[in-house]
Amino acid sequence: MHRFTLVYFSAAAFSCAAVAGEVPHAGDINPSVLPIGAPEDGMMKIQTNGIDNQGEIVANLRIFAADFGDSGFPQFTANPGFDALPSTFTPGTRVGFHAPEGFLVFSGEALAPVSTERLNVKFLTLQVNIGAAPSAGFDLAVQANGGWHRHLSYTISDTTLPLPVPGIYVLPMTLYSTDPSVLESDLFWMVFDYQMGQEAQDDAMTWIASHLLAPVCPGDLDADSIVGPSDLATLLGAWGSRGAADLDSDGAVGPADLAIILGSWGSCD
Repeated sequence: MHRFTLVYFSAAAFSCAAVAGEVPHAGDINPSVLPIGAPEDGMMKIQTNGIDNQGEIVANLRIFAADFGDSGFPQFTANPGFDALPSTFTPGTRVGFHAPEGFLVFSGEALAPVSTERLNVKFLTLQVNIGAAPSAGFDLAVQANGGWHRHLSYTISDTTLPLPVPGIYVLPMTLYSTDPSVLESDLFWMVFDYQMGQEAQDDAMTWIASHLLAPVCPGDLDADSIVGPSDLATLLGAWGSRGAADLDSDGAVGPADLAIILGSWGSCD
């Protein structure tokens, strides 16, 4: 089984049980759909979550580890997949991905566009080759039960060399739906290890979390785009401890974190 690494997008992170009778695929990315804006607008937005090794869904993750060679083919992986639970999407619609920043490589200090490396992303007869330029992806049908469990095939190559140079390669992605009431997800990152090892991959993931992920709504601990009573209850329940409610990252939930909650009270819009 491929390694699954949790990297939290913001203070919002919590585990929840899967839909009764369904066992999510451990290590996959779980797309969900959350309401945004006024209820009468009926608008939703895709959110990326993780599925841990116990099959529990961990909300609002945006950085995911992937390992070329995990299935025995050095330049190939089909993990992690995408596993949206039944009733997530409307049957008859399609869900797909874009690569709005192209294919990147981690230098140890920054992300930069690849040079001659390419990433082939494929599902059956659909495929796209992604280099340094932003690329449109493709979409796949939602299942009859409203779920969307797909494993794309990722293969790295080089246009000038027999084999790519070992490195940590990164594919920023978004997920979209053909349902007009469902908005595209925020950017998330697939961090591919190609013959470098877990420590180098973890360094890249930590760099992305530190430099590219900023809380858009400090204090929104339940990721509902509103700082309100449930967030306050979460913070008070974690008083004195470490964790997601430690908004100022000083090692313990306390008065400064309470001040952040109160100062952010209300809608995140």
